[in-house]
Amino acid sequence: MTGSSRRVSKGRSRTGCVTCKIRRVKCDEQKPACLKCVSTGRTCGGYPDPQGHSRSGSPAPGDTLRIIQHIPGILQPTRMWQVPQSPELVHEAEYRALEFFQLHTKNCFGSQIGTFLLQAVFNEPIIRTVAIAIGSLHRTFVFDQQGLTATRETTQFTLLNYNKAIRQLVAVNTQNSPQTNDTFLIACILFFCFECLQSNYKSAFRHAISGLKIIKQQHLLSDGATLSRYMPPETITLLFGILENQILEIDGDEIVESELRPAILSSFQYDAIDRSRPPSKVQEFLASFQVLYNRFTRFEAVCEILEDSVRDHAFEFVAQAQYIQTEYFQILSDLKVWVAIFDDWVNQPKLHNDDDTFLVSILKVWRTTIGILISLEWPPSELSWDKFTVDFATVISVVAEMFGVSATTLFMRSSSPGSPSPDEPPPLPTSKPLSLPPLRPKPAKTVSSTFSLSLGVVTPLYICATRCRESSTRHQALFLLSYCQRREGLWDSDLAGRIANRIVRIEETAANISPGTEYHPSDILLSSRVRSLSPQFDEQKRIKVRYNREGDKTGFTEEVFTW
Repeated sequence: MTGSSRRVSKGRSRTGCVTCKIRRVKCDEQKPACLKCVSTGRTCGGYPDPQGHSRSGSPAPGDTLRIIQHIPGILQPTRMWQVPQSPELVHEAEYRALEFFQLHTKNCFGSQIGTFLLQAVFNEPIIRTVAIAIGSLHRTFVFDQQGLTATRETTQFTLLNYNKAIRQLVAVNTQNSPQTNDTFLIACILFFCFECLQSNYKSAFRHAISGLKIIKQQHLLSDGATLSRYMPPETITLLFGILENQILEIDGDEIVESELRPAILSSFQYDAIDRSRPPSKVQEFLASFQVLYNRFTRFEAVCEILEDSVRDHAFEFVAQAQYIQTEYFQILSDLKVWVAIFDDWVNQPKLHNDDDTFLVSILKVWRTTIGILISLEWPPSELSWDKFTVDFATVISVVAEMFGVSATTLFMRSSSPGSPSPDEPPPLPTSKPLSLPPLRPKPAKTVSSTFSLSLGVVTPLYICATRCRESSTRHQALFLLSYCQRREGLWDSDLAGRIANRIVRIEETAANISPGTEYHPSDILLSSRVRSLSPQFDEQKRIKVRYNREGDKTGFTEEVFTW
């Protein structure tokens, strides 16, 4: 920030919708959505609760404080989101944090969900405190990647508001009401993002699981009960489905070993995608795919439970095998329908505009990735991935185009580094934690660091790097993980790339492949391939990676890394 000033301003819209208030334009106040928003293609943010700010001593709605500030990396000064002056919002840093939340953080959830969150922040004091904390932290995260380290005062301010929000939630914990559950669910989502931004993944798991337990208790996933004043039940379900996906992808034991385990086994109640009413917008395709992908990741978790149960002779789970198999074929059928509808839609460019290009590309990446996953036999052999070399290359091509990486640059990164870094861990396990080295020197030009909770590219790139045994493609995936600078909830592109690089080195060493040598899938024998990879985070910035190779009867090898 290069400077800031204060001035009192009379907003043009005092009783209008949230969107018009933010844009500082006159609202026609039509309901349920104002025509000013609808006619310009914007999402109407709705109308704030008249009682939302009726605290004793609060000024009139138009009596607001606005800060004009310059944020490095943003082309023009931004306007502060209008929040009535009150004893709780007197510090300039709180305004900066809320402004950053409104302009940037809310976009990490997608435009529609971000609008819902903004309404909650506008009306709910506890959620506003959480938004101040995460807005401040997100701002620091972006600046930190630009070499602007947060001051001690900024860090203290962020943690002060985070702890304040937790105390506020504890204080209302005794109120067993829909409003309390609503507040808790939204707070869990924001707390999850806060801990992800701090790389405290174990704490992020706990927040996500707390929210999932509330949903289970209220049967949101099964009967669509309306608990949220700010979000429809399908939106709450979608958000926690995203969180659940990430936990199942990274450390499924966190859910499988919790009291949520029975919920996984009986959670296949979703409507199939309807060919007669296909999605027509990219956001609708995104939401429908996330629901389908949640069903798929749950199925994989069920299969792992079933496999363990068979070994342990837990017949109560074995008895569900036929039911689970039936549901699996239904999941595959629904995913194939989605793929067919998406292919038809994406091949008609007139149906989507330039603003949707990035989201469309993400869906293209996932359309190819899910096509691989649903074509694998179950349980998949490590050799079965080899027939998808062309699909892996397609994923790399689309991601490279998304981030402006040229084919020449990719070609230069198509082989493994000439020699391992001197601080790279040895290929054999050790008894003490190893520090994960940088994936590779940072490229001369990098993209801006991005945080997102929506569907992203890190998971597909990680799959390409660890499961594709064609040297050029897997090393291009490693390069893109280092280059794209994305943190997608629990998935951090740099950390995922460094772990994937470790797996690649283990396989190359086991296959006696020298660094820099080009190779093909047939050059890595089954006995050299890492068969299972189950990363587990602990309380500190440490991760346990468990793996073994096909035919290895000695069990799993475990390595502990720090970062």
